[in-house]
Amino acid sequence: MTPDETAVARIWTDLGLRPATVEDDFFDLGGESLVLVGFLARVQAEMGLELPVDELFDEDLTVAAAARAIERTRLAAALAELDGMSDAEVAALLSRAE
Repeated sequence: MTPDETAVARIWTDLGLRPATVEDDFFDLGGESLVLVGFLARVQAEMGLELPVDELFDEDLTVAAAARAIERTRLAAALAELDGMSDAEVAALLSRAE
């Protein structure tokens, strides 16, 4: 499991669901809209990410799908941050990464 899949599985477990694999479906495990709201709130509190609800319903809501949504949201936030930086700021950031 990826770190994000592990985090999703832990949050789901804390919310009363018991995923055995990353392909277990949220709703098949007994998840409902109020539990989904709790999941979204936990992701925002723990990871600082606001997941778009509609993206979670584009595919079956599995641990793996939720983790991919987290990864996409994190990437979009990073790209938006880079977009607001000057070339000099980006260069300085990249030089620190080496």
